[in-house]
Amino acid sequence: MRLPRPLRTTCALALASTLAACGAGSVGGDDDDGDDDDDDVPATAYCDPAADWPASAAALEAEIVDLVNQHRAAGATCGGAAMPPVAPLTVDPALRCAARVHTLDMATRDYFDHTNPEGEAPWDRMTRAGYAWSNAGENIAGGGATAAGTMDQWMNSTGHCQNIMSDGYVHIGVGHVESALLWTQVFGAPGG
Repeated sequence: MRLPRPLRTTCALALASTLAACGAGSVGGDDDDGDDDDDDVPATAYCDPAADWPASAAALEAEIVDLVNQHRAAGATCGGAAMPPVAPLTVDPALRCAARVHTLDMATRDYFDHTNPEGEAPWDRMTRAGYAWSNAGENIAGGGATAAGTMDQWMNSTGHCQNIMSDGYVHIGVGHVESALLWTQVFGAPGG
């Protein structure tokens, strides 16, 4: 069932060899330059649509990463369960690519789902972007114009909050398409 865009809010998915909530995991290169708000994505045909990203969208993506790490440092309560503080996540260029490609695809083809119309799941996109994962997750959101508002949506939803607070992830990638008010967070832990 397709929801009108204003009613689309969030969805979480996680995978760690078996389906858990709404996500996927893999391995890629770290963003060694430390510049989390740049357009660094792998130089592959799959990631071409995620290169040359608008600076304003990249800045909001970086803000999401900062907010995620603030929540992880403070600990949180997800659906009534206390989640202890956990280590910060680092941006991975391949996960950034997977998040941006999916967000742009949802905006371009007007759907809101973890699985695209061809049946490609988050972990498929992560692998195509070059991330070899052992644990993975994805959060999507729609309707939020600000990073803070979108993080509030995610933190007030049990599955999304659990993805954000999971100690099973070490990397993150974020994609945002401003004109569509769509967001994707992709979480991963390297594997082989």
